[in-house]
This record gives sequence, structure tokens and C-alpha cells, in this order.
Amino acid sequence: MIEFKDVTKTFKSGGKEITALDGVSLTIEKGDIFGVVGFSGAGKSTLIRTVNLLERPTTGSVTIAGTDLTRLSSKDLRAERKKIGMIFQHFNLLNSKTVFDNIAVPLALIHTNRKEREKRVMELLEFVGLADKAKNYPDQLSGGQKQRIGIARALATNPDILLCDEATSALDPETTGAILELLKKINKEYNITILLITHEMSVIREICNRVAVMEGGKVIEEGRVFDIFSNPQSQTARNFVKTVINDDIPASAWKLIQNHDATVWKFTFVGESSGNPLLSNIAKQFDVNVSVLSGNISEIQDIAFGYMIVEVTGDATEIAKAYDYAATQNVKLEEVTVDGSHNGTTANSVY
Repeated sequence: MIEFKDVTKTFKSGGKEITALDGVSLTIEKGDIFGVVGFSGAGKSTLIRTVNLLERPTTGSVTIAGTDLTRLSSKDLRAERKKIGMIFQHFNLLNSKTVFDNIAVPLALIHTNRKEREKRVMELLEFVGLADKAKNYPDQLSGGQKQRIGIARALATNPDILLCDEATSALDPETTGAILELLKKINKEYNITILLITHEMSVIREICNRVAVMEGGKVIEEGRVFDIFSNPQSQTARNFVKTVINDDIPASAWKLIQNHDATVWKFTFVGESSGNPLLSNIAKQFDVNVSVLSGNISEIQDIAFGYMIVEVTGDATEIAKAYDYAATQNVKLEEVTVDGSHNGTTANSVY
């Protein structure tokens, strides 16, 4: 549906050339919800703006449904842009116009007749749950309501693609959840492809099927959301995952164990293994004591995923037997080396 091929974008600033995008190649399938995550300056906002050529790539191509937008005439590009809706972090509503008129703007620009325009606007207001706000002005709305109007406006021309530029960053957590549910509803009912950029990994976990991690204008990691969460390959991806699932051992726990020769294991559970009574079985079968230092179980794309970090004490032979047993129980098992200056480093990893 959307294909970026070797896309670069450079800007001139203060006599210097700045590379915002550096050879980005990505494919986003029709009907997908695809997320792009990165810290400030990673290039994600520039990337999303190349989809409708608000930013024209310096080199490379952006292809939508087989059409290379970079090769289109101005007239043909305008026609293609009608198929692409966009919502923004700060809503970009016109304060001098009513809610109804804000949603009607794209329809007026393509010369939709008045009767059809009114019908479409009211359909969209009903869809986003704000049918009673048609005559209100943006200043009379909450942040979440403003974003719903922004979404309705983006849907006015029945687009095939919806671009979300930090669409929830200005909202509180509860409102963010409601907006993400609305986006999922749009994707499901209209089969609209959604490309979403954010610096919040919790948003990626909640709504996206696939994700690309950007740094320095490059895509440094890309794949299924579950794969990125469960096994991030880059340090940047690991840092983002930790904002949602922090698997570091708490400092207070380290203080309790670093003054003696501790054996510390980290278990990573996926799917059905998260419900296994593994620690109970270890304690029953082997002459060891198991103390839980930290842990968390959550759900990513309807798959249970989590971790548990434990301290194991007892005879070295019994600990070794327990380790060998645990390594056969369909979990990822790591032995963590205690380091007084750090939360720990992986010494062994067994699947």
C-alpha cells in the first residue's frame, strides 16, 4: 500500500546541510496499523510528511498503491492527496469556524455540493460521538473532543490512508485510550490504512500491528510489535520498551543481595508459559529457596508476555539442577551477574 524506497531528505540550515531522512525503506500493507517510534529529531515527522509530499524527498520514492507520488504532476498529486487524511498533535482546527464547518472544509475544497456535504458531516459527527456539538466552536471543546473533530475532518473525503502525527501527545492517558479505540474502530470498519508516529511506546503497544524504530534519520529496527517488545535488537528499541515494561531489578532489591554471593535468574514468559507454576515446582523439586525480586505480566497483541527476576539460594549442586530443569520449561532463562554499579548483565541465556 505505502512503500518508501531509499528515501532521503536534506535541509539547509545556517549554511549547513542537515539530513532528516537517510535512506529509509519501508513497506506498509493495506489495512495495517503501522507505527513509527523515535525520540525527538529521529526523523519520524519528516517521514510521515513525505507520504502526502508535504515534504518532498530529496532522493528516493514514495509509492502508494503502485503510484509513485514523486513523479506526479501538481494536478495528479492533488487528486492523490484526497485519498490521504491527516490528524495532528495540536488539532489544527479553525477557531473562527464551527465544528460543522471545520469538518466541511475538505469537502468544500473539492466542491462537494451542499446537500452531500451536510449529510457527510453529520455522519462523521455521529461516528465520532459528537453529533450534539455541530454548532459549537473549537474553544468550547475539550482536548479529546477537538481531536475527534480533527479525525472526523480527516475522514471527510473517504481516504484510503490516515496519517497520525503525534495524535495523542497532547492528551491525558484516559483520553488517549479513547482516541486509540476510535482509531482501531476506523481501521476495522473502514479498512483504512493507518500510519502513526509517536514517541510513546505505550501507544505502539495499544494499537499497532507493526512498528519501525527510527534514530538519526534511519530505520534501525522494524517488525511485529510483539517481536520488538519481546526481543528488541537495538539499544534504542530496548530503551523504548523499558518505558512500558521495565525489567530492571529495583535498586532496593540489589542492596539486599549485592553484599553476598547471590544467584539471580531472569525468566521471560510468552503465551501459555506465563501461567505455569514454575517457581512453585522448582521449590518443591529442589532443595533451594526462591525469592522474587521483581516481575510483570502484560498482554501484547493478545499474547501474554512478562518477566520475573528471582534470587535463588541453597547448595550449588541443587541450584545447578534447578537451573537445568527451569531451562526445559518453555521459558527464556537468563542468569544475571550482580554488578554493584549496574542493575546486571546477562551471563547466560537458555531457551
